[in-house]
Amino acid sequence: MDEITEMDFDAVINEDILTIVDFSATWCMPCKMLRPILERVESKYPDINFCSLDIDGSENIAKRYRIFSVPTIVAFKSGKKIDSMVGLNSYDDIVDFIERCKKAKIEN
Repeated sequence: MDEITEMDFDAVINEDILTIVDFSATWCMPCKMLRPILERVESKYPDINFCSLDIDGSENIAKRYRIFSVPTIVAFKSGKKIDSMVGLNSYDDIVDFIERCKKAKIEN
């Protein structure tokens, strides 16, 4: 899972593939627990871009997407937010989330 910053965030989410961003913080224990789960999910979906953004170094992005709790994962495609999921979730719940996001229609 790639680490991204506020500087490259927009370029990453504007790609024409499904992108899952893990909004997290280094001090957050649930974030640390979620990371290996996301890495397992990532191995199931090689066609999806998975990345992580530390909210402490990217306050403007966190504010833009109203990230009030970490961990929060957000799905994007072509620069548009599809859906989000808050908290420490199970492997199966994250897979279900991704499957829903893959089927979502992107409005222009």
